[in-house]
Amino acid sequence: MADGMSELEGPEIDNPGGLLPLTASAEVQGQVPPRLLRQLLRRAPEAAQIPLFRNYVLGLAPLALGSWMQLVALGYLTLQVTGSAAAVGLVGAADGIPAVLLSLPAGAASDRHSRRAVLMGASAAMGLTALGLALAAALDRATLPVLLGAAICFGSADAFDAPTRQALVADIVPSRQLMGAAALTGTVSSVTRVIGPAVGGVLLATLGPASCFLAMAFSVVPFLVVLLLSHWPVVPVVAARLGTVRRMVEGLRWSRADAASRTVLIASLALGVLGIGYMPYLPVFNRELLHGGGQVLGLMYSVGGIGAMVGGIGLSLMSRRLRQDRLLLGSAPLYALSLFGLTRATTLALALPCLAGISLGFLGASTAMLTVLQARAPGEMRARVLSLYTLSFAGGGPLGTLVYAGASRIVPLFDAIAGGAVVVGLILLWSGSHSALGRLN
Repeated sequence: MADGMSELEGPEIDNPGGLLPLTASAEVQGQVPPRLLRQLLRRAPEAAQIPLFRNYVLGLAPLALGSWMQLVALGYLTLQVTGSAAAVGLVGAADGIPAVLLSLPAGAASDRHSRRAVLMGASAAMGLTALGLALAAALDRATLPVLLGAAICFGSADAFDAPTRQALVADIVPSRQLMGAAALTGTVSSVTRVIGPAVGGVLLATLGPASCFLAMAFSVVPFLVVLLLSHWPVVPVVAARLGTVRRMVEGLRWSRADAASRTVLIASLALGVLGIGYMPYLPVFNRELLHGGGQVLGLMYSVGGIGAMVGGIGLSLMSRRLRQDRLLLGSAPLYALSLFGLTRATTLALALPCLAGISLGFLGASTAMLTVLQARAPGEMRARVLSLYTLSFAGGGPLGTLVYAGASRIVPLFDAIAGGAVVVGLILLWSGSHSALGRLN
């Protein structure tokens, strides 16, 4: 293990104000056979035994579910109001641009102020924005400027939310348990990715878009309750004399100087640009390679979510025995070969396993990289380092889409994406085999 890692292990938390007891309640023990309960607890990640982390996950699940419902409803309402596919793209860009512009300042703010306060502010902003959209939709006042403004608010809040949540997890979970914690939160995200759009579709068909936005507004409440009532560890903050720009520069310098973090951030940027940039072209895959309709496209998206969900559960069960470098080395060829195979698939039977492999490979690689950054970064620097990781995907995905669009003028689009898959696989393999990651274990 690298020098100084013992200082980053984090405190051993003994029910630090958690809302749930450390052991299963008598009611649960009475319903579940003791032997089965012991087996489940032995297989579960150690992070799940930390009450504060359990509370965090329980509060996060409704919020993630509401976010997917809101995402579906926002695109639907935009198309309903404007009748323009270009307007849908514009609203989507309005949601993504703040993440690119604000990720680094958000990380600096989270290292300067209480992470709980930052998260409460971001979550409250999401809830109030969703409530305003619900009223606008119900009163037929949801014009394009209103939708654009709401998308900007959502994106701005998310820019503060993502790196702060990732830093908060590392504050409450010892570094040796971060792999399991990342796998559990990834599982929650994947499950809600499968369920959220389906529930949102039902609400859209029966009650209209306003119901989805209202559900999003209420989904914020459990997370706010957990943040408010739980006792969170105090993390050293940056000296007040340092301005925002100075704090951002300090985070960049530390990330560059730390070999493991630098290696992982390079890999995350490659995965963000070339590995995620293909996603907007799934409808093109569906039309030109599979010759499918809307149902086939929906199935393609669903299989990706299911694959990530299964992978998250598997990573959660195996997290005690996994190492970051080996997980990254295993995920790299799976992701690259699956994405390459998708560009060559001509039937749905071939495409679906590739989509599942892409989701599994991405989840494994991102879990390994996130765990390294959470464990390596000092507490007072953590959010700024993780904001770079967030930026790799928030900014990398749109950039990759443009890169593939430009490359398609020289070579066929699917050949360009196949080449990108090879490059991503090689960079992820290089990162996983880097000596700096091997020394972490």
